[in-house]
Amino acid sequence: MAAGAAATSIVEREVRIEASPATVFEFLVDPSKMVRWMGNRAVFDPGPGGAYGVDISWGTRVSGEVVEVVPGRSVVFTWGWEGEVFPVAPGASTVEIVLEPDGEGTLLRLTHRDLPADMTAFHVLGWEHYLARLAIAAADGDPGRDPMTSTFGALRRIAPTISRSHLVVLGFRRVRSGARALRRQSTPPPGTSRSPTKSSAKGRST
Repeated sequence: MAAGAAATSIVEREVRIEASPATVFEFLVDPSKMVRWMGNRAVFDPGPGGAYGVDISWGTRVSGEVVEVVPGRSVVFTWGWEGEVFPVAPGASTVEIVLEPDGEGTLLRLTHRDLPADMTAFHVLGWEHYLARLAIAAADGDPGRDPMTSTFGALRRIAPTISRSHLVVLGFRRVRSGARALRRQSTPPPGTSRSPTKSSAKGRST
């Protein structure tokens, strides 16, 4: 390691999925299937240098670039958090997912490289959580509502894995994003108006 270089770590995880490699692969590259196990909006451009991104939940988004895609076999993409929520900038780390046939199922091996050492536990928690959901979704099951989309549910889960300063920033962003979403829901579309209140309707009829 070069003098002064920050220490990095690797996260490795493995999960067996009751589905063929071809089926599991679609859940890694098809945005409509990606969001069945992670996030609520996804982008995956399969060409080298193509965009990769997932809105994990309110106020948090990961993004990077597609490095390599081998249909039915593997995907490699860079990964990082937008908005300086965590000290892993977009493109700063690399995720490789390899699929191997295992009987009638698939053995998925994930390797996440170049993570800051203090972000290891956080990403271990995240990948364990989301790979479990992927295993259910790819096997034609329903993983249910993602508890990570709940602001307080997510903060409670990840609190032991990140610093207090990162926790404060993440909590603030999630609350602010949630408030914005509520304002959008309460604002009538352009060209429409709110229904008159009883008092205003009564005043016009007199």
